[in-house]
Amino acid sequence: MNLYVSKKRLTIVGVLAAICLLLLAVCMDLFVEHGQLQESLLSVVMALLVGGCYVQSVRVELPRWLNFIWVIAAILILPYVMVYVIEDLAGQNAAVLAPNIFLLNYLWCLGIYLLLFALTNHYACTVALGSVFCFVVGAVNYFVLLFRSSPLQLTDVLSAGTAANVVSNYVIELNYKLLLLGSMVFFAVCLAMVASFHRKRRNLSSVVCSVVLLAILGCGMNQFYSDKLWEKNDLTVNFWNPLQGYQQNGTALSLAMGGKYLRAEKPAHYSVQKTEEILLNGQMEFEERQSIPVLAKAQPNTVKTAPEKPNIIAIMNESYADLSILGEFETSVPYMSFYQSLQNNTIRGNLSVGVLGGGTCNTEFEFLTGLSTAFLPTGVMVYQQYINSDLDSIATILKAQGYQAVAFHPGKPSSWQRDEVYPYLGFDTFLTEKDMENPNYMREAYVTDSSDYKEVIRLFEEKGEEKLFLFNVTIQNHGGYQLNTVDIPKWVSLRGMDKHYPETEQYLSIMHASDEALRELITYFEKVEEPTLIVFFGDHQPSVESEFVEELMGKPLSALSLEEVQQRYKVPFFIWANYDIQEAYYDNISANYLATLTLKTAGVELPVYHQYLDVLQQKLPMINSLGYMNSEGEYHYFADKTAEQDLISEYKIVEYNYLFGGHSRLHDFYAISVPGE
Repeated sequence: MNLYVSKKRLTIVGVLAAICLLLLAVCMDLFVEHGQLQESLLSVVMALLVGGCYVQSVRVELPRWLNFIWVIAAILILPYVMVYVIEDLAGQNAAVLAPNIFLLNYLWCLGIYLLLFALTNHYACTVALGSVFCFVVGAVNYFVLLFRSSPLQLTDVLSAGTAANVVSNYVIELNYKLLLLGSMVFFAVCLAMVASFHRKRRNLSSVVCSVVLLAILGCGMNQFYSDKLWEKNDLTVNFWNPLQGYQQNGTALSLAMGGKYLRAEKPAHYSVQKTEEILLNGQMEFEERQSIPVLAKAQPNTVKTAPEKPNIIAIMNESYADLSILGEFETSVPYMSFYQSLQNNTIRGNLSVGVLGGGTCNTEFEFLTGLSTAFLPTGVMVYQQYINSDLDSIATILKAQGYQAVAFHPGKPSSWQRDEVYPYLGFDTFLTEKDMENPNYMREAYVTDSSDYKEVIRLFEEKGEEKLFLFNVTIQNHGGYQLNTVDIPKWVSLRGMDKHYPETEQYLSIMHASDEALRELITYFEKVEEPTLIVFFGDHQPSVESEFVEELMGKPLSALSLEEVQQRYKVPFFIWANYDIQEAYYDNISANYLATLTLKTAGVELPVYHQYLDVLQQKLPMINSLGYMNSEGEYHYFADKTAEQDLISEYKIVEYNYLFGGHSRLHDFYAISVPGE
C-alpha cells in the first residue's frame, strides 16, 4: 500500500473541509437544545465530515487485489446503506421490511449505481453520483411527507410543474436528521473512494462491458415489471393510502412500482387519422339523430332546455348508494325518502361506476372528462398517475361558453392531489374545508352534507353576473363506519336480518342525514328564479360488512355472476332543474356519459367528442372497469367476442388520443372554441 500527497489534492480537500465547517457554523442552532449546546451531537457530525475530508487528503494506492475487492465491496455495500438512509428519512427502519421487499429495494438502489457505472465507466463518479442521487430522493421524499403527509411518487418526479410548485410554496430547512444522515453518506463515499478504477474508459472492451451491463439492467427491469414477479412477491400499489403502501414496500421499491402505471398501452390500430375518423363519424350520426322529429312520448335523452343557459351545480356525494339494489331489506325509518320523491323536472336512475368502497377520484375523473378508467391499467388512480398537464373537461367546455368554474370539497386540498389536478382540468377556484366558516361535523371527523350545501348556496349567492359551474365533492358519508355516533341525528336500524350489522346501520343512519340535507338544498333552489340545474350522483357503494351483502344477495360473494357483481357498482343519480325539463329514467348509464347528458340537458353546445359519446351511449349504455352492457341489456367482459368489440376498440383509440395524444392530440374535437380566439 502506497500513500501519496499532492498540492492539488490538499487544496481540493481544504476547500471541501472549509465548506463542511461553514455548514456546521451556519447550522449551529441545530445542536442547541434548551439553550445548551449538545456537544455529543455536534461531535458526531463533525467527526463524520472531518473524517471524510481526512480520508481524502491522501491518495492511497492499494494492492491490485485489494483495490478490486474494495471497488466491488463499495458498489455492493453503498446501496445497502442507502436503503437504510432513505427509509430513515421516510420515518421508518429498513430492518422492519420483509426480506424479499428489502432485497427489491436494495436491487433498485444497486441498479442506480450499476447504471451510472455503465454510462460513465468511472468508479469515483459512480459512488459519488449514485449516493447523492439516492440521498436526494430520500430528502425530497422527507420534505414531501412533511409538507403534504403523502410520500413522493414517480409522477411527482416526472412532473416539472409539481416540482416547481413544491419549491415555490414551501420553506425548505435543514435539520439534524438530514445533517447527520448526509454526513454519514459523505463519510461512506469518501471511504469508498479510497479505491480507484484503473481501466481505460474508451477502449473496446470497456464499451462492450458497458453495453452488456446495460442489457442486463434492461432485462432486470423488464423482469421486475412482469406480473409473475409481482404475484410472487405480493406487490400491490396502495393508491388510496400511498403512505401505508410505502411503509409496507419501502420507498425505493414503491417509487419504482409507480412505473407500471405511468402510461396505458397504445390500442391496436391507433393513429391520429383513425381517431379523427371515429369522432367525425360520431358527429355525423349525432346530427342525423338531432334531425329526426321528436315523438310525443318522452324518450331517454329527450330533454327540454332552459330559456337561457342555466347555472350547473354538480354534486358527487361520497359513498352515496341505495343498498336495496343488492336485495330488499327493512329499516326502522326510511333513509332515502326525499331522493325517492324526486320526480318532477328530474332525470334519474342508476349510475354504474368503476370502483367499490374507495377510489373516489376515478369516478369524478370519468364524470369530468367523459373518459373511462376501464381502458387504463388495473388499479390506477388517474389523478395521481396521469393528470400533470392541462386537460379538457366539462369545466373547460363550460368556461368557453361564459361560465365560471369552481370546485369545492370540504376536506384536505391534497386529497387525491385535487389541489394540483383541478387547475389542470380548468377550474378557476378550488375551495376546501379551510375556506368554510364553522362547519358542523358528523362522527367527529367529516363535514356534514348540510354544512357542505350551505357553502354551495353561499357560493351561488356570491357568484355575480356570470353563470356558475360548481363541482362539489362531499365527505360526510366517508368510511369507515365504526366511528363515534353521538352526533348522528337519527339512528336507522335494520329489521329482520339474520345477524347484527353495526357498520351498515351507521352507514344508513348517515345516509338518512344526507337525505335531509338534500331536501334542504333542493328546497332552496326551488325558490331561486335564475335557471339552475343540479346533477347529483354517488361515487361508489360503501365498504360495509361483506356478510350483509351476502345475506342480501343470497350467496357468497365468490359465487356472484358478472351481472350480480355489477349491481355492487351501481349508485343513484339524478339531474334536477328548477325549470321544466322532460323527465326520464335510466336503468343503467355509466359515469363517463353523465357529463354529456348534463350538457345536453342544460342546452349548451357540445364538443364533437361529447356528440360522439352521446351516440356511443345509445349502443353501449354502460362501460366500467368490470365490463360493459350492450343495448339489449346483456353484460359482457371485455374479453368476450361480441358484436360490440369494434365499438370498444374505437372508444379505446379516442380515449388514448384524448389522454396521451401529446402534440398529436385532437384538441379541437374535445373543446369548444372561445369567441375571438
